Amino acid sequence: MADEQVARRYAQAAFSIALEQGTIAVWRSDLNDIAAVLSESEVAPVLADSRIPLQQREGMLERILGVQPLALNFAKLLVQKGRSLHARAIATSFDRMADEHEGIVHAQFTSAIDLSAEQIGTIEQRLSKETGKTVRATAHTDPVILGGLIIRIGDTLIDGSVRTRLKRLRRELEGAR
Repeated sequence: MADEQVARRYAQAAFSIALEQGTIAVWRSDLNDIAAVLSESEVAPVLADSRIPLQQREGMLERILGVQPLALNFAKLLVQKGRSLHARAIATSFDRMADEHEGIVHAQFTSAIDLSAEQIGTIEQRLSKETGKTVRATAHTDPVILGGLIIRIGDTLIDGSVRTRLKRLRRELEGAR
């Protein structure tokens, strides 16, 4: 929980700058690059090691990262404050803020069979009309649902699976006795 709050605070600071400058897309990209280096690369433990002089770690960042100057300063700040390993959480939090600002929602589709790109696109378009936001979806396959579709958008679940319909029918039939 504390890590999420830390990530949200840093992401909010970066988002404020990006919004003010109109460079949200640039910051998205830069923060993902920063996260890749600070959290996921082979040099991540070195950059997080406070026993290594700060100037040396900052020099590494300058050589490795090809991001805008403000984003580079942001990366240096994370290293200075011992928050470098939070970089992925910060980038993720920033992406959520940017998506909300741009009216983008993410959905997960679960179906019994693989959906084609065209089918996913059609469902995204229908949901975009319904929600008034741009829907971006990821599709998963789960043969257990038998047929139909389960859609999750944020906290909303739309269960149109055959399995759930059969369960409902069974309960209704049991209640009719």
